[in-house]
Amino acid sequence: MTDCKLLIAGLGGQGVVFLSRLIGQTALLAGDDFITYESHGMAMRGGSVSSQVKIGQYNSPLIGQNSADILLVLAAKEYERNHHFLKPGGLALVNSETAITDLAQECQVNATGLAVTHNLTKAINLVFCGWAAEHPTFPYSFTQVQRAVETMAASPAIKTANLKALEVGRSQFQ
Repeated sequence: MTDCKLLIAGLGGQGVVFLSRLIGQTALLAGDDFITYESHGMAMRGGSVSSQVKIGQYNSPLIGQNSADILLVLAAKEYERNHHFLKPGGLALVNSETAITDLAQECQVNATGLAVTHNLTKAINLVFCGWAAEHPTFPYSFTQVQRAVETMAASPAIKTANLKALEVGRSQFQ
């Protein structure tokens, strides 16, 4: 695995922190070094939340402006707040119900709509992650992420739902 800096942004209650822990667990299972940092905006559901994940040999978890390799955005309005962290040539992947004009269509997915359609409203982050993990720039394969989800599930029912959410997202990658 080559070094990778990921910034995950969204709103409270969307699973930003879980998604950063999932990527960390995936790194751990792959034998990679990683560090994470979480930043919570408003201390309530719906406030801005971001998490920074660095995979590789780093001393600090913070990602500076214009240095993130990948920006994962669970709420479209958070793209505007966080796109300045993305390095030139970096990859932004965004969950959005409507098209973002300055972002390539293949970098957008309506994970929220997919989650609602498949009765997975508590797993929007995993639908999004399943889609993102299929992108060739994502630091880990879908199978590696899937294995991490299996190790993190609190119960068989949650494991089944989480794996289904990953598959739903994966099916949307084009």
